[in-house]
Amino acid sequence: MELTYLGTNTLLLTKSGASLLIDPHFTRPSLLSLLGKIQPDPIAVEAGLASIARLDAVLFTHTHYDHALDAAEVLHQAGGRCFGSKSGANLIRGYPLDDSFLVPITPGAKYSIDAFQIRFHPSRHITFPPPFGWMLPKTGQISQLLQPPAWFWEYQCGTVYAIQVDSILVFGSAGFEPGAYQDVDVACVVMGIGGLDLMPTAYLDRLYQQTVLATGAKRVYLSHWDNFFRPRCEDARPHTLSRRSFDRLKRLGMRYGQTVSLLKIGETITI
Repeated sequence: MELTYLGTNTLLLTKSGASLLIDPHFTRPSLLSLLGKIQPDPIAVEAGLASIARLDAVLFTHTHYDHALDAAEVLHQAGGRCFGSKSGANLIRGYPLDDSFLVPITPGAKYSIDAFQIRFHPSRHITFPPPFGWMLPKTGQISQLLQPPAWFWEYQCGTVYAIQVDSILVFGSAGFEPGAYQDVDVACVVMGIGGLDLMPTAYLDRLYQQTVLATGAKRVYLSHWDNFFRPRCEDARPHTLSRRSFDRLKRLGMRYGQTVSLLKIGETITI
């Protein structure tokens, strides 16, 4: 299996000719544009999909705008099915796309998507202190059809999942459900580290124990580190909430015997 990092927490997984896209975010609205309503940019989405010959499915870790804004436009352009929460379903239906694109999920159940084996495990969103927590709260549901353009705060978090794809466990946010991953056996963890710099060292230690040590993973890849208010580029800058987290996590990896590395935009690695 190959993993290509496309910025924010957008991950392209390919295997035996099949492809999955996790948390598609190509439009990347600027910070100033969040003062108004936002919507997917079809041109940005088309550019983001340019290297994907075939797309089988879109998967959500949660439905904040920086994880789910472009999902419906991706499906519109590339086809495939969407696996996600009820909030994700209301986002897709509001675009509007019909229910043929949707696959409702049951946590813990196994889904076969071509060559991939998928499980959705319970997770939590990181708790941001004010004012960040006011902007992107860790709870809340998209309870009605969400039609773009919409305010960014209308993209509520929805149910949060850690997504297991074969031997990878993907966290879109630096949160966790305590004790949920003891029986999950994976080779590597992808961890979205947005906002982790705001948390104390004790929290980071618990996060690492619960998500990495509990699963037996030997490799940790860090995502959601780039400034997603800027257009996607390979010389991306880290956003202000992820500058220290890499060094802190790397030290934990050295202590416990894992390799910790940043995913680089546009780079493909073999799992």
